Amino acid sequence: MAVEVVSIQVCKLEASLEKLLAPDAGEWGDTKEAVVPIDPTPLDRLPSAYVQASWRDRPRGAIGEVRVRAAAGNGGLAVRLDWAALRPSRLISDFNVYPDACAMLFPADGGQAEFDSMGSAKHPVQGWHWRAGTDLPFVVTATGIGTVERAKEHPVQVRARWSEGRWQVVLAGPLGAGGMPLRKGSGMPVAFAVWSGAARERAGLKSYSPQPCELRL
Repeated sequence: MAVEVVSIQVCKLEASLEKLLAPDAGEWGDTKEAVVPIDPTPLDRLPSAYVQASWRDRPRGAIGEVRVRAAAGNGGLAVRLDWAALRPSRLISDFNVYPDACAMLFPADGGQAEFDSMGSAKHPVQGWHWRAGTDLPFVVTATGIGTVERAKEHPVQVRARWSEGRWQVVLAGPLGAGGMPLRKGSGMPVAFAVWSGAARERAGLKSYSPQPCELRL
């Protein structure tokens, strides 16, 4: 049976990227919302045997969905992730405190994706990653599990807002070289991940989107 693909339509707006970075900007009301189901990452995909054993009988995956909107404005592309967080973890205040976070993963060349293995030498992936308490997102590339590299410089921006029990995080950057490799009239596979600090999630302990998703311009 064919698996349904979650389509995320990029809406063209006459607004600056700076304007779209505001999670509560009125322009977001002109975009289409896609509901993306997310599940806990299977323990057998985590490289640490200790983590697999210690989390075997612990509850995971309190967050079951992330709502996604996307807009192309003057200057690039903005993607807003919205999810429930009744107990927000806003920053790292101690060694055993973990912040809320989210990420968006896509093929670095805009082509094929191998998300389960974090890419490959033939099909590398790129990720835009936000973590509560930071002013800048992380941009990473990978060619397989254990190969993640963080870019020292990048054009991606982020703005986050928590209100009434929900996070709204906007990740934005240019379209094309150095940013999102998405061309007009085409679609590109994309995946999402969310970390709940209150649930002590970090690193590979997260919820992710197992169902295929496509960003379409």
